[in-house]
Amino acid sequence: MSARTQLRLPKVRGGLKAAGSLEDFYWRRTRPVDGGHIEWTGARNTKGVPIIHWKRTSHSALRIAYKIRAGREPIGYAHVTCTHPGCVAPNCVADSAVTPRKGHHRLGPGVKPLTSREEIVQLLTAGHSDRYICLRHRVNSARVARIRAELGLPVTEMPQPVSFETRWATSTEPADGGHTRWVGRVRDGRPVLRVDGRRVSARRAAFERLHGRTAVGPVRPGCGWEPCVRPDHLEDRPMREALRTQLTAIFGVAA
Repeated sequence: MSARTQLRLPKVRGGLKAAGSLEDFYWRRTRPVDGGHIEWTGARNTKGVPIIHWKRTSHSALRIAYKIRAGREPIGYAHVTCTHPGCVAPNCVADSAVTPRKGHHRLGPGVKPLTSREEIVQLLTAGHSDRYICLRHRVNSARVARIRAELGLPVTEMPQPVSFETRWATSTEPADGGHTRWVGRVRDGRPVLRVDGRRVSARRAAFERLHGRTAVGPVRPGCGWEPCVRPDHLEDRPMREALRTQLTAIFGVAA
């Protein structure tokens, strides 16, 4: 019998005590090395970026390191400034909004990151949306929104989607004999139209809007004029089969 049992003491819970914060978790997944550097021993994502899985959410270890150093979240991207492989030391992590990343400085190739308020103000006053500035120039969305609010500029309205009726009207024109001719985009020789962000068959889209059901099989003009796209001239497979059945019943031969 062990001494703990004789003294009627509870069993010791095995394993390490759970981390109490992201910073605590960070220190548990690092080890100091020569030169004042700190190497990451924890998990990484598919791009090799060190990450911390905390309460069902993934966090960048570099952002945590920067927060330890500066006492705040980075405005831009947290990146390593030293050349030591795998280093995540807080003193070696910088904010791209303050210190440009290597390969992203003003003389580097590619899109240059915005690091000044003046550049963001210029884009905002030119009428660009927050989304455009963030995606095109790699700027934190919260920073852009804050500057917009400080300038008292209204939020740029996103363009309203073009309705089906408008797209149809601008892509068609009347033709002789009561038909409708397609003058819009074509793909593989067939009329196409953008609906809900997708490019689809113009004839199928028009047929389904007219009849209120999904077309079955190819949608083709039943009026005899092959280029026609007039909605009430279009037929799908069940309509063609029904017509053939009627003709057979009347004339006794398949049409």
